[in-house]
Amino acid sequence: MTRFQLLFNLASRIIQAGQLRLIKALREKQLGSAEANVLMFLYTNGEGVKQDDIVTGIAVSKPAISRTIMSLENKGYIVRKLNTLDKRSYLVYLTEKARREEEYIQKQFEELVRVAAIGIPDDKIEEFIDIFQKVAENLDNHRRALHD
Repeated sequence: MTRFQLLFNLASRIIQAGQLRLIKALREKQLGSAEANVLMFLYTNGEGVKQDDIVTGIAVSKPAISRTIMSLENKGYIVRKLNTLDKRSYLVYLTEKARREEEYIQKQFEELVRVAAIGIPDDKIEEFIDIFQKVAENLDNHRRALHD
């Protein structure tokens, strides 16, 4: 196994462990990790956004985001309203229920990050982020080149 293959294996383990941690922590709120990611996107970036903006912001497929949005809407966490500027799209808004749960959900993500970063100096975390951003950028550019 090459060092880069090891990096991908470790990244996969990190993602899987993080998702499992979030699923367990959010079970009482009847939320999965994908739903929590969408809520965190809305908490962080503001509401009244198009689904396509969520797709881009979270880097998940349109069908996956559509299913997640539908689930959140059915659970009462979000509402979709017709975009008055573009009648072909909807804008996504948080409900009062989502606002009541915001602090709890954000704390779950903060705790996940805190546990993951135990024993790692801040400069190494920044280096890790820079490297992963470059890897993501490389893969995004490669994917776009294949589809052009």
